[in-house]
Amino acid sequence: MSRALLAVFVLTTACGGGTEAPLVADATGETAPVDDSAAVAETVGDASGEASEASGPDAAASCPCFFGDGPYCQGRAADEAKKLGCTIQDLAKWSGDLLACEDGKWRRLEDCPGACKYTATATKLDDDCELPVCTCFVKDAYCGSGAGERAGTMGCRVPILPEHNDDIVACSADGKWIVKQECSKGCQSNPAGVPDACKTDAAYRVPFDCGRTTYCSNGNHTSLHDGKDEYAYDFPAPVGTTVRAMRGGTVLAVRNVSKPGDPCYNGGGSACANLANTLEIKHSDGTVALYMHLSSSSVKAGQTVKQGDVVAKSGNSGWSTGPHVHVQLQNACGIWWCQSIPMKFGEGAIATGTTVKSGNCP
Repeated sequence: MSRALLAVFVLTTACGGGTEAPLVADATGETAPVDDSAAVAETVGDASGEASEASGPDAAASCPCFFGDGPYCQGRAADEAKKLGCTIQDLAKWSGDLLACEDGKWRRLEDCPGACKYTATATKLDDDCELPVCTCFVKDAYCGSGAGERAGTMGCRVPILPEHNDDIVACSADGKWIVKQECSKGCQSNPAGVPDACKTDAAYRVPFDCGRTTYCSNGNHTSLHDGKDEYAYDFPAPVGTTVRAMRGGTVLAVRNVSKPGDPCYNGGGSACANLANTLEIKHSDGTVALYMHLSSSSVKAGQTVKQGDVVAKSGNSGWSTGPHVHVQLQNACGIWWCQSIPMKFGEGAIATGTTVKSGNCP
């Protein structure tokens, strides 16, 4: 058989429906299989839907953008990829990070310093980096909102916020964040160094007889009321004027350190600062009302009093330039004079120069 006829015979045989690879005759008349792998390479769709070469016969398709460009927590992306049976290149390297899928290409959007937080059931992407948890820094009590603000300046977070922004947060014995007290009326943020406290609806009343007209000679944030007593009030009153409880509570302490005839009993200079006769009444929320410059007290420590009860007589003891009653609200700090905190009178707003009629009535 001639070489030309041999070539026709081989090609005719190959087209006859057999399973063998097609054969051709080479220049010597020998036959060899045709290598057509380059012409029929397997293709898959990439993230943009375009065809691309697979890395092997079992390679899964590259994942599309599931819910738009993102952002996606790596955990969410991994979950969605598993559901669809597709792959995201470098996904394992991005553990805990925030990702984006833009123009069909996956990339790391942000290296989360803490964890990446997302809601698996959310209909809208809410994925975001989460700051690391702060080492608990509360010494006694802190409004949740205040703790959150401080944490923000430290580049960390309080894990029980914002759910407990209006409550008192603290540290457990083992240093974990806990809710120390739930505040139904919200939380009162106090000056630095003073523990925060829950707000109450309790109204304070001017500390004199019902209907007595008086005035405030020195209110909050003045040159004489700053620092520890910045939220104090001074009400002038002749020595011996009846002093009534501004709010009910338990008598915490009574100090009668200056008696008639003593150098600091009837007014004195700075040397008499710690020699004022005082009375402290502790309320149900832990706050303490301080009454100062008294001439005498009519109650004892541990005694329960109601709002309006007679508790003392006014005076001029301690560092004082004239007979008056100094009152302030404070948190218990272990001594008689603590950092003052804001308080509101049921008679209305009171400031320096305000004339007011006492509503401390039965």
